[in-house]
Amino acid sequence: MIRWVMDHDVYEASGDVLVGIEPNYRHGIIMEISKKDSNALMVYCYDCKKRKENNWMILDRTYDKVEILSGTSNG
Repeated sequence: MIRWVMDHDVYEASGDVLVGIEPNYRHGIIMEISKKDSNALMVYCYDCKKRKENNWMILDRTYDKVEILSGTSNG
């Protein structure tokens, strides 16, 4: 299970840049990792449909803030 920041509810100014301070998270499970680029993830999103978004997402860990909430263990 992972979560990632989709957007923010509130932004604040930091110099010349707007910075998000209240993130909106989406949650899903990684279904496949690209063989060519291990940062590219095919994810099934659990809470996207109620927001009228697609259930299937392609995330890039280079740009998307992906946080692993649970996973497998070797023992």
